[in-house]
Amino acid sequence: MKKKNIVSLVYSLENTFVKKDIDYLNTITKKLYLHSSRPHKDPFRFLWNRVSELFFSLFYVSRSKIIFCWFNDYHAFFPLLIASLFSKKSVLIVGGYDAVADQTLKYGLFYRTNWRQKLAKINYHMARCIWVVDETLAFGCPNAKSQERILSGIKTFLPKLSTPIKIVPTGYDPIFWKATKEKTPKTILTVANVPDLRTYQRKGIDLFMKLAKALPDYKFTLAGIDFKLQKHDTLPQNVTLLGTQDAKQLREIYSAHTYYFQGSRVEGLPNVLCEAMLCECIAIGRNVFGMPKAIGDTGFLFNPHEQWNKMIHFITQDKPELGKKGRARVQKQFHQKRRYDTLLETINKE
Repeated sequence: MKKKNIVSLVYSLENTFVKKDIDYLNTITKKLYLHSSRPHKDPFRFLWNRVSELFFSLFYVSRSKIIFCWFNDYHAFFPLLIASLFSKKSVLIVGGYDAVADQTLKYGLFYRTNWRQKLAKINYHMARCIWVVDETLAFGCPNAKSQERILSGIKTFLPKLSTPIKIVPTGYDPIFWKATKEKTPKTILTVANVPDLRTYQRKGIDLFMKLAKALPDYKFTLAGIDFKLQKHDTLPQNVTLLGTQDAKQLREIYSAHTYYFQGSRVEGLPNVLCEAMLCECIAIGRNVFGMPKAIGDTGFLFNPHEQWNKMIHFITQDKPELGKKGRARVQKQFHQKRRYDTLLETINKE
């Protein structure tokens, strides 16, 4: 394939899915211009980010055929503005935070009205197209609203928005993410980067600990935590804490565990859930946002306020066939080729 297009990508945090898109774009494009703007509360660094985004946009976005912006926040404003002024195609990619309002945890771009939210609304209007990883980020998640009063969905907050919204899930490599060893019976895993109490609650780690206390004969593993958990919850004796893991380490951990638990109250499409399912973990997930789409009928979807005992009963039943069924589902629904092909088609489209 002859590479002929110049593309820009702007992002705030270099998460796993951002890195994957960078890899895809490097194989597709003739030249890829990258700009990272990590969030800063310090006024000087905040202003410096805006200045650097403006100059990047003037010099590089203006030369590009298309610009992709991962996440809607301050960093997307100047790139989208310059793209609009120079009649360049632009895609604003939404991950989760930028389409929700969780008043309880004070989380989400829309939980309070301020300049940040107003700027984000302008960004949604300026973008040529919006991509969401799950349809609930476009149109809202009724279960999250009924269970926790969480409002969600771009169209919920901007009902008159005319920018087209496209559902483009993140993609996963089934060749890399596969089981490498026998499962250890009675083991349950969750993976989450947990730097603070709000993330602890948002990721449903409190539910994970509650489940560990309810099943003392099972071994639970929490990987990725990097703050003093003991300050916020009593650690059951059957819970093992692990720090941040790289991809190969995660693959080994997924492969060794029978169940994977995703208790998040706010989530787009959880990467770790899909990776675990590809490694044949039986998925247990809260029935909100992208988790029902990922799990389907291959695991157990729960409302923590109504189905707690049913979930415990599900875990204690022997059902090894669900692991392979879950892998097949993720491989079909979220294969990395699907996202790669969408990127390629979008870039090449005149």
